[in-house]
Amino acid sequence: MKLLRRVLLFAIVLAAVAGLAAWTCPADLAYRYFGDRLAPLALRDLSGTLWQGRAAAVELFRQNLGALEWRVQPGPLLHGEAIAQLTLTGEGITATGVADRGADGEVSFRDVVVRMPARIAAPVLAIPALELLGTIEIDVAQARAHGAWLDQASGAAYWRDAAVAGAAQARLSDLQLTFASADGGMISGVIHDLGGPLQADGTFTASLGRYDAQVRLAVRGDDPRVTEALQYVGQPQSDGSRQLVIEGRQLGLF
Repeated sequence: MKLLRRVLLFAIVLAAVAGLAAWTCPADLAYRYFGDRLAPLALRDLSGTLWQGRAAAVELFRQNLGALEWRVQPGPLLHGEAIAQLTLTGEGITATGVADRGADGEVSFRDVVVRMPARIAAPVLAIPALELLGTIEIDVAQARAHGAWLDQASGAAYWRDAAVAGAAQARLSDLQLTFASADGGMISGVIHDLGGPLQADGTFTASLGRYDAQVRLAVRGDDPRVTEALQYVGQPQSDGSRQLVIEGRQLGLF
């Protein structure tokens, strides 16, 4: 009986030591063994532990996104589920959210908030005469990754304090894009203004490898600065509005 008790106590001690070792395992050591599973994501200059740490640089397809901090919740690990609170800080970009990798290997996200300068969207809008001012905020309520794409997603994106400079200077209306999953693995959305001198109405769709949007823009009221700025945007229509068409190709989610 004493022998059994000692064996049990020894097993408990071993489990405690193993758990402590795992909990305090340096992040860089763990990355050496499991880092290849994150590809095409790469972490550089790691510090802290596997459960709470920091990567000075996060590279996606060899592009530096910024520094990443994480904190893994211990409880769900007992059920084979990994849930981590993530914070990404880059050049003018911040992002926070929760990543959840279930026991079946499926990865989902929730409560994701991304903020970045509006100028980052300039290559997408392709309006070289105008400099985009303000902040873009993306709120993703929930999303599920399928390979390099999101087969489920819902949320909204905002252009706050929207304005332009350059060939023309004008304060615009704040814009909102609401999006949700659609048939065929697509994500579709509706674009509209939130009140102000610029009237905007349009639609947006994105799928693996392609995105496009069509937005009708018009001056609300009589604002000469907005009228001047619109001369550099889209194509003129018979009713005085402008039609902005955005098309492009992308590599999956990234």
